[in-house]
Amino acid sequence: MFKKSLFTLLLTMVLILGIAAASYADPGKGKGNWKVKSQVKWKAVQLKDVNSHWAAQSIQAMCSYGIILGYPDLTFRPNVPVTKYEAIMMISRAAGFNGTFDSDRSWGSDVPSWMTDCLNFAVSEGILTEDEASDLNGLAPAKRYEVAVWAIRAIGLEQDNQFSFQDLDEIPYFARPYVGGMYKHGYMIGYSGKYFQPNKPVTRAEMATVLYRILLEKPVDNDDDDSDDNDNNTVEELKINSLEPADGSEYVDEDTDELVVRFNMEVEAVKDLESVLDGIIVRNVTDGEDVNIDEVFIEDETLTIKLDESLERDKTYRVTIQEDLIEAKKSGENFDGISGSEWEFSTRETFGIVSLTPENDADDVNGDDTLVLKAEFSGDIRVIPGKTLLNAVNVYNQSDDEDVDVVKVEIDGDTLVITLKDPLENGDTFEVTIKADYLEEKSTGRNFEGIEGSDWTFSTEE
Repeated sequence: MFKKSLFTLLLTMVLILGIAAASYADPGKGKGNWKVKSQVKWKAVQLKDVNSHWAAQSIQAMCSYGIILGYPDLTFRPNVPVTKYEAIMMISRAAGFNGTFDSDRSWGSDVPSWMTDCLNFAVSEGILTEDEASDLNGLAPAKRYEVAVWAIRAIGLEQDNQFSFQDLDEIPYFARPYVGGMYKHGYMIGYSGKYFQPNKPVTRAEMATVLYRILLEKPVDNDDDDSDDNDNNTVEELKINSLEPADGSEYVDEDTDELVVRFNMEVEAVKDLESVLDGIIVRNVTDGEDVNIDEVFIEDETLTIKLDESLERDKTYRVTIQEDLIEAKKSGENFDGISGSEWEFSTRETFGIVSLTPENDADDVNGDDTLVLKAEFSGDIRVIPGKTLLNAVNVYNQSDDEDVDVVKVEIDGDTLVITLKDPLENGDTFEVTIKADYLEEKSTGRNFEGIEGSDWTFSTEE
């Protein structure tokens, strides 16, 4: 039952340019306190990096009400993904969280101090279950389906199963009615071709847009899904819908050799494609040199920049597009261009497993000779404080339906070493699980999200 009633915004004086944080919630008993009172006014917030962004209106509104905060350098960083902690914080603020909440609950040492009261609020308000809050992996990016679940619970909005997407199977079964409710009421929409992309990380701009639609009752008509979370599907002004890689991205694949700009309407070259190519600069900021562009082409709403060579590892890039090179196909409105500060990204090495011993899907492992299993990571690793390394691993004999005894788990630089009590039995299939929230990259503190047994399966020879 859709319970949107009075929204009492309990924020007193919020430091608008403070640290961006997030909140979480629990199932289905939200109070429905989501509606900005018309008499509540907040001083407009000046942000340097959103004026030409498609979500500028939503961003300014949410910052002005203190729901989402900017950064001390007057930036909002709209294309940076929000973490689960941040998404929960934003949703909780919209639901009335004022920064403190008394509770007898206690959370693990890995939960940041600024997040503990928010988790308490979220659990009490039914945005999260206590189990979900305890096992949140809050520093990981928030996914679209997760935001749908938390928002529905916080609003008290009715769920709905009457929807269809091409990628429905990618939406966890329990989350489908929540996604359906957000879709039905126009608070979240799909992508071209009837896709929802449930596992796609939610950016700060998209988060602002979803909350803006809910709080100010500005849903989108979902009859024709041809765009992502845009604050108005009928916007006439020529704007950018998305950049690939996104502005602010830090772990762009070094094999990337195409850069993509997607507009909110069909575009074309003002003069010709050669002029467009001449007006684009891709700068390798790290080495202080420009990147050669092979060609550019425009198709419908998309400008694609094809590079001569792929990006290099551990470099920072800025892309500049001059004004008056591209225009709206129907109206002839000129595109204002992009400055380097509006499109910057890096190719830092991603953190994860680079090799497994035995290899995944191996079918000829000698069980008699296998007492040690190894997972090599892309950087040195360490156990997260407060966690027991032995509990991070589970080895399962799929053929016999029983766990294999592990006597020791150690870290050797960038390698996780798993020592078994006995050699593996021959002729059987095994699965190895490395649990989330037990390991992190030593140099950056990035969390390892774990791997399921289906990602590390092997069989011993007969």
